[in-house]
Amino acid sequence: MPPTPIITKQDIINAGIQLIRENGIRSVNARSLAKSLSCSTKPLFRIYKNMEELKKDIKKELDNYYNDFMEKNMTNENRLLSQGISYIEFARSEKMIFSSLFMNMTMAGSSLQDIIHAEWNRASIENAKALTGLSTEKAEMLFINFWLYSHGIATQIVSNDIDIPLDLAKKLLKNAFNRFSLETV
Repeated sequence: MPPTPIITKQDIINAGIQLIRENGIRSVNARSLAKSLSCSTKPLFRIYKNMEELKKDIKKELDNYYNDFMEKNMTNENRLLSQGISYIEFARSEKMIFSSLFMNMTMAGSSLQDIIHAEWNRASIENAKALTGLSTEKAEMLFINFWLYSHGIATQIVSNDIDIPLDLAKKLLKNAFNRFSLETV
């Protein structure tokens, strides 16, 4: 009799990410994971106590994937502008993962203050402050306006409401950055 294949934690996480990529976060359950791994649900629950614990690991992996994508695509020339463009590029290339991260999983309970004070965003706020000469408070307002605008474009793309070519999205974001910089003065 051939040996039983061993399912690892990383195999389960990878299967979960693939399910999300193809069908969204709601497609991740014990049966769908077991089916994609060609096994029963037993190996899943030998490694994980429950689905909540498994989904936490999947979310961590998705967060790392998103952060890597953003770091590779952002520049310090105008960090806030490149952050918005990268955010939209991620939404275009990974619609279901974007939807799972930013429309279903991570934003619940966040306030605008939480977003402003997130370590990840502080570098963009400080860069915008240096570029524009705005005070910290006004640079934070610029960030919020720009982030909400970028998020709006990205969610329209993800929900297939409108098709915005990347070159047009870049023009819209550059214009928004310039206008928001002036309006917060």
